[in-house]
Amino acid sequence: MKSKFSKLLWLLLPMTGFAVWAYYPNIITSDSGLVFKIEGAIDSSLNFRDAGASINECAGRKLLPEGKIYRASGFFSGWSCDKVGNPDVIYSLNGSLDSGRRFYCRGRDGYKIGVTYQREELNDLEFLETWNNRPEMVDAVCHFLKNEITNLANDKTSLFHCDAGRDRTGAVIALLAAYELEMDGNLSEEEIAAIECDYRKSSSLKSQKYGRIQKFLQGIKSPSGVRKFLELKCGGPI
Repeated sequence: MKSKFSKLLWLLLPMTGFAVWAYYPNIITSDSGLVFKIEGAIDSSLNFRDAGASINECAGRKLLPEGKIYRASGFFSGWSCDKVGNPDVIYSLNGSLDSGRRFYCRGRDGYKIGVTYQREELNDLEFLETWNNRPEMVDAVCHFLKNEITNLANDKTSLFHCDAGRDRTGAVIALLAAYELEMDGNLSEEEIAAIECDYRKSSSLKSQKYGRIQKFLQGIKSPSGVRKFLELKCGGPI
């Protein structure tokens, strides 16, 4: 009996090790910290989608341009860029700065490596308390937003990702969507609901987090709107 158990244990250990490696893409492949992930290994965990198309689907009508802003988790790293929208720029919102991990995709003209503006690990971006009490985090998010608004004006395609493709990515996508939608007037409850709906499509999201993005946007749109809120927090127009 003991012998059979030992054999089973020796069989399970490498399988468990491979499963852990497959789920957490921490294989550093070069001195620059590039993280490699077997292409397509865990598509169900990628949380990759066209944010504009997703929000439009949620609303049942076209609210935002499609094929411009994509969102994902970090599981794409090392894949062909064609698998993740072939972005002109990748924005990395993930993890600790001390980890040394850099996420990228393989383009026709070489690697496209994620850029970041954070000086500390980002978290809780979907809460007003963070925006009121964590200036370094706010400064980092403002840099992401300002650069992306410029990219949109120049017709460039972007991919935002974090580790799970859920909260940090969700908060930044929500702000960008709200910013664009307010161009034609006040952000409506229907539009906020569509952005929340997109957030809920992330496969890693637990039901206890439902409503976070909706509550966040409702909190910052009153009394003066999302654009005024961002102007105040980012020290001027973004």
